[in-house]
Amino acid sequence: MKKMIRGFKTATLMLCATGLLYTAKAKGPEMDYAVLEVVADAEPVLIEPVVALKEVPAFNVYAERLYKEINFEKGRKLNKEVFFKALHGYLNLRNSGQLDTRRDILSVCDFSLSSNQPRLWVIDLKKKKVLFNTLVAHGQGSGEEFATAFSNVEGSHQSSMGFFVTASTYYGDKGYSLKLEGKDHGYNDQAFNRAIVIHAADYVSYDFIAANNRLGRSWGCPSLPTALNRPIIDMIKGGTALFIYSKNQKYLASSKWLKQHPSIDASEKMGAEENTMLAEVVPAKTQMDSVAKVMPKPKPQLKPIPAEAYFQ
Repeated sequence: MKKMIRGFKTATLMLCATGLLYTAKAKGPEMDYAVLEVVADAEPVLIEPVVALKEVPAFNVYAERLYKEINFEKGRKLNKEVFFKALHGYLNLRNSGQLDTRRDILSVCDFSLSSNQPRLWVIDLKKKKVLFNTLVAHGQGSGEEFATAFSNVEGSHQSSMGFFVTASTYYGDKGYSLKLEGKDHGYNDQAFNRAIVIHAADYVSYDFIAANNRLGRSWGCPSLPTALNRPIIDMIKGGTALFIYSKNQKYLASSKWLKQHPSIDASEKMGAEENTMLAEVVPAKTQMDSVAKVMPKPKPQLKPIPAEAYFQ
């Protein structure tokens, strides 16, 4: 028995040492595009032991490697600092049980950028690739071309900043939509009650920009191009993380998802060929399409129901 215990302790120490001594491998045009994939139901697998990253440099090594390995292809490259913060919060949300751990999808809206640029990224962290990079609207009360004001108050018509978790879908007066649950107290925790959702809008288009010198605006919702609304919602619905970034220093210093140093699974420190996460992806042919060329799926013949009915 003593030998068995000693052997277990030795194996545990070796695993931890391997994780802690890991060394990172350093390794266009602004058009919307989408890489559409089919995600299969995941089979239960054993979760690797968790290795705590309690030192800022350790997290930075992991984040730096992941950022360098992500294939941004034809899309605009997400700012590294914004990605680090999004990843930081994503890991804390996942470790606290807020996310669907069968998937590794992270969505980021960089609202420090002009609304005339593609500023929404949907990233598959496991496959290290951008699935979507497209336009996204901010609220009318947040500003014109740039979002400069944010609110958590009903009737403000302003966007909310911070971390969200995607919930369920529904058909409302804006068509196929996705509910959001705000996870930052005082900054976006009223999003669900405000009916802040992801939905399609005709004013989220390059044609609108050309005619008005800026993108159209919502009443606070992160609205998407009509052609990409359904594929994006179907990819991120049901328990994935969304980070809406702004340069608000008070928020960045106070969000509990950014204050605590996250932990990561030991498996995430392995090479890409060895990494086995909780979801398996069925190989699919990569499709690179502009917004104008992506054909929307036919909508079911359902009677629209006002969004308010779902938030009573």
